[in-house]
Amino acid sequence: MMNRRNIRSKVMQELYSLDRSGDTDLEQSVKRLYANFENIYKLYFLLFDLLASIRDMEADLIERRKKKFIKTDEDLHPDTRLVNNRVLRFLSENQFLKDQLRKYKIDKIWPNEPELVRYLLDKIKASEFYMKYKSIPEPSFEDDKEFVMDIFKNIIAPDEKLRAFLENWEMNWADDAAIANTMVLKTLSRLTEDMNPERAFGPLFKNDDDRDFGRELLLRTFNNREKLAELIKDKTINWDFDRLSQVDKILMMMGAAEFLYFPTIPPTVSINEYVEIAKEFSTPKSNKFINGILDRIYKDLQAENKLNKIVNPKNE
Repeated sequence: MMNRRNIRSKVMQELYSLDRSGDTDLEQSVKRLYANFENIYKLYFLLFDLLASIRDMEADLIERRKKKFIKTDEDLHPDTRLVNNRVLRFLSENQFLKDQLRKYKIDKIWPNEPELVRYLLDKIKASEFYMKYKSIPEPSFEDDKEFVMDIFKNIIAPDEKLRAFLENWEMNWADDAAIANTMVLKTLSRLTEDMNPERAFGPLFKNDDDRDFGRELLLRTFNNREKLAELIKDKTINWDFDRLSQVDKILMMMGAAEFLYFPTIPPTVSINEYVEIAKEFSTPKSNKFINGILDRIYKDLQAENKLNKIVNPKNE
């Protein structure tokens, strides 16, 4: 579920933290990195539980209205479209999800935040997405899925109250939400009506190579930082190296490390990845600057026969 770009971004942040603190304890650094990965996975499950909790609150409200002494026609004939949504019901009844919530000790978060859950429920029911969904006479499973993806992407994920709550609960969650949101949407897009409850949720890493990639990239970049910095200095003679953005320097060192120490990653993939990460984490012009410097480093290493690349397009 964590793709290579996500992994690179978190490695960059850990290298930046090491640089700012002057810390050289790589064992603890690797532990922090993988704890950060686990925190993203924890948030991934928590967001699915939020969807289930919104559905369950609606079900509870319907039942309570049925028990009113004086009932309206709406109380007697409630709108059950959201409660009967097959994707939301699948999440609400999913034992594997419940087990993961207990494992990470996050199963009590939404039950203790009914006001936030109700706020999101009301926001969803007032939305154009819900109006459109209600207008479908007999929604298919794909209709159910499209609705859930729409409300998650357009209502839940960008909500500022939710973001503030997550940041207050776990400091890194506000920054990690973008990664977790993408993971949630990817999982939702793969759901089928007869899917095994456990197989619905992806693993944190696609395979062992991805699991090891973060650690290796962190160690290779940090342990060879002086050599990598020299490669960059040679290509930035018109700039004061010390005045370059620290994020830019770290991204270029990581890219150069991939050229030298990761033979199965094509250089063009490395360059493109760090250009894209720069767009998110650095200054507006940094991506073009990083693209130019890494391209020159790559071409010089290639001319000097210092690259030992194995072409494998599956690795990125």
